[in-house]
Amino acid sequence: MKKVALMCDSSADITEEEAKALDIHVLRMPITIDGKEYIDSKTISDNDIIEALRAEKQVKTAQPVIGDMVNMWIDLLKDYDEVFYLPLSNKLSGTCQTAIGLSKKFEGRVHVVDSELVCYPVVSVLKMARELLEEGYSCAQVKKKIEDDGELYAVIIPENLTALKNGGRISPAAAALAGLLKIQPLLSVEHGAIDLVDKVRTLKKAYREGIERVTKDIHPEDYIWMIIDADNRAMSDELKPILEEACGQPVEQRTFKAVILTHTGPGTIGFGRIRKLK
Repeated sequence: MKKVALMCDSSADITEEEAKALDIHVLRMPITIDGKEYIDSKTISDNDIIEALRAEKQVKTAQPVIGDMVNMWIDLLKDYDEVFYLPLSNKLSGTCQTAIGLSKKFEGRVHVVDSELVCYPVVSVLKMARELLEEGYSCAQVKKKIEDDGELYAVIIPENLTALKNGGRISPAAAALAGLLKIQPLLSVEHGAIDLVDKVRTLKKAYREGIERVTKDIHPEDYIWMIIDADNRAMSDELKPILEEACGQPVEQRTFKAVILTHTGPGTIGFGRIRKLK
């Protein structure tokens, strides 16, 4: 059996300690605060980003540095036969298409998955990919299975619209109007893209609606379930048993880290499901 290096980027919300324990190689992404560039988890912490967001500083993310990506592949291929790279959804970042183009120079030894995955579900799918590889599937077969059958659906509920406004996701006028009318948006993550799916009056109603949407019209046992928060663990603790009761399955708790946190803002809660690969 070929020796395969599993790889993602830091939009997957995985810590360096977790990555080491899971033997997953992580390409860390750049983050800028008021024009100054940092590297996620290396020269800036999640707490630094939370503080910057709460102070309404200009916080932005960027694609991984091309040279860093290629050099990581070169280094990994010294010890592994192949690299299996699962980046952020191509609907949210140009990283995937960039990586696909660069991988052609590696004569079939680097496999870049064009998926619809975001955040920690990337890691969940990499764990399933490893199981399939250990069963004897090839990288090409696992890549196709993820691209054909991989599914993430989530509902994200920001505590407020500040980060979305500052990141250019909504206009300042729309954010001001929503605040004035006390409108709480619900955002869906579906087919790799983020869209506004509903607007309600209160956070409490938003949480209830989010759980209803993510558990509707599916067989819960076919999915891995999680609740993810951005510096809002107390609310996550309160909502986790409600989601578990609604889906009848165990629910994993995770934390939005630097890259996704930058776009959603502190206080955000997300309910998600990832289809199991069979």
